[in-house]
Amino acid sequence: MQYLTRVFRAGFCLTAITVLGYGQLSTAQDAQTPDTINSYTLEYFDQFTPRNALDMIARVPGFQLRSSENRRGLGQGGANILINGERISGKTNAEDQLARINAANVVRIDIVDGATLDIPGLLGRVANITTKNTGVSTTWQWRPQFRKNVKPNLLRGSVTVSGETGDLSYAATLRNTAFRFGNFGLEERFTPDGFVFETRDETARFSRDSPGISTSLTWKPKDGHVVNLNAEYNLFDLEIREISRRTAFSAHPNTVMGNTVMGDNNETLFLRTVDAWNASVGADYELPAGPKSLTGKLKIIAYYRFRENPAVSIFDQFTAGAQSAGSRFGQASQDGEAIVRTEYSLAPNQGKNWQLSLEGAFNFVDIASSLEILNPTTGDFFAVPVPGGTSRVEEQRGEFALTHSRALLPNWDVQITGGFEYSQISQTGDANQVRDFFRPKGLITTSYKPSDSLTIRTRIEREVGQLNFSDFISTLNLQDDLNNTGNSELVPNQAWVGSVEFDKNFGQGNTFNARFYGELISDLIDRIPVGIDGDAVGNIDNAKRYGVDFTATIKGDKWGFKGTQLDLRLDLRNSEVDDPLTGLSRRLNEDKRTRWDIEFRHDIPNTNWAYGGTLDQNVNAPSFRLDTISLETNTRPLATAFVEHKDIYGLKIRAGLRNLLDQTDNLVRQAFTTRRDLGQLEFTESRVRPFGVTFSLDVSGTF
Repeated sequence: MQYLTRVFRAGFCLTAITVLGYGQLSTAQDAQTPDTINSYTLEYFDQFTPRNALDMIARVPGFQLRSSENRRGLGQGGANILINGERISGKTNAEDQLARINAANVVRIDIVDGATLDIPGLLGRVANITTKNTGVSTTWQWRPQFRKNVKPNLLRGSVTVSGETGDLSYAATLRNTAFRFGNFGLEERFTPDGFVFETRDETARFSRDSPGISTSLTWKPKDGHVVNLNAEYNLFDLEIREISRRTAFSAHPNTVMGNTVMGDNNETLFLRTVDAWNASVGADYELPAGPKSLTGKLKIIAYYRFRENPAVSIFDQFTAGAQSAGSRFGQASQDGEAIVRTEYSLAPNQGKNWQLSLEGAFNFVDIASSLEILNPTTGDFFAVPVPGGTSRVEEQRGEFALTHSRALLPNWDVQITGGFEYSQISQTGDANQVRDFFRPKGLITTSYKPSDSLTIRTRIEREVGQLNFSDFISTLNLQDDLNNTGNSELVPNQAWVGSVEFDKNFGQGNTFNARFYGELISDLIDRIPVGIDGDAVGNIDNAKRYGVDFTATIKGDKWGFKGTQLDLRLDLRNSEVDDPLTGLSRRLNEDKRTRWDIEFRHDIPNTNWAYGGTLDQNVNAPSFRLDTISLETNTRPLATAFVEHKDIYGLKIRAGLRNLLDQTDNLVRQAFTTRRDLGQLEFTESRVRPFGVTFSLDVSGTF
């Protein structure tokens, strides 16, 4: 902890020195020199036989792709990807966009520092993909999966057509992101003093089909004018099924509570189905505007998204072959988002840039809930009210920001953003109200290169979080018999975020990166008590989170192991918040504690063969609710292995095995008689569910 504190102090001092020096320099040079660029041409990727730009990005040493689709509004920066020097339009998923670019159309990929690009909010390492026109091309991929006791997943794949004609380039993708998962195993329930009073033999199956089509168009009618259009439509068919066969043991005394604990002898079925669709369209137009001497640019961006998401949950209980209980919970849900954003940029001098941005957004969610309970005597279901389960929530938001970027020295860049947002949140139904919010926002980032191979980046930012409007509306979890009370008083969380990053390039593809960070969070969104027996998502006054992330890439060529690459990652994090029930300090709900992964790949020289594998493991904090504490764990790392041939009659075929160490899905849940601060431990359940080895194929080609 002391080491982290020293690093943070050093980073903040560096930022402060940069800001103080900002007004002391009358001239600055362009920091984007050849030394700040790492270029990877098409020849570098030949050994991997990539099919699209996404395959190529995955093989760039030390680079990690960051998407932008989940950020608040359109905001600044976005994904750390540029295509021919331009940002990806709107909220388009970066992976989808890269998958539409045929590898044969890529000239090179340049890895540059975001602070040198005069693009507000674009931080860290950025990949600029330069493309060319090679005519109409088609790439396709089929990715079936097979696992014991689970139906084969045969419908996973995609096909992309792309091309260019005159000033217009286009791409269209048809895909299905299907999966077939499942696990099975025994769950045991214990009294507080360790007696097993019930076992549950459980089987769970998860399946999804999500066919969709996406398109992108780029039109450059004349010099400096660029028009982008992206559209997407997806279907979403999800089914979750769990069968539990329960066996009660002889009654045991609960010595803690002084009563007798009995288990159940019955069978239960839980089924959840979702039959949804969503569509989105985004467009932007960039053109020169203002005096030519100031290199003014105006960009207008528009985005709209709509989703219809009906879901039904069914829970049935059978005792001695007859149905003894049952419930049906349904939610008809619609949500959407509309955004308009304008950005005006000026570059009065080389290495200096100003940008003014205005953004307006409208978000909504509209949910109607219903609940029916079985009358076991008559066999009929009767309707039961769901308080707070039917409502519409809307947000209207406006944002203003002014950003200035400049090179203080040839090896030192700074970017400063100041602004604010105003929002109005309204809700109908049981909680009929309107609330207004004003939030200041700001960002200071620096990038300093003491040598050609080392970059030190610092960041201080005032962030405003994004609300999930579904948390305003009550819902039920029939699978775990949990109520989620809606909270109409939710407010967005805010945070002061600071980080210091050290990025070292040792040459020949060998890299090392270390990022130290900390967050001071106010209005943390977590689980809070509502009344005596309500449990809802709500705000907690203060929390903090801090940690360090390490990544490294080691290429074996330097040491005589030609064609080998080892990618390493280690994340360490701690967090603190006062539990709203007990007042004791704990970690944030389900927050990351550690994550590590190792990836090895060997492309055998002078052959079309490659092989490799991965090891990874995540450890998260427990989940704290009103009357339960749950912890999901995996006892072993997840291990995979693959072998690949890059040219079998023009096809690249990869065969893989997943879960070679027999990792299991484990859960330990403590249930209390009432609220954790008032009641006593009633029982503990421990679940271990193996899911076996998955065999997968990845067949891809072009034509």
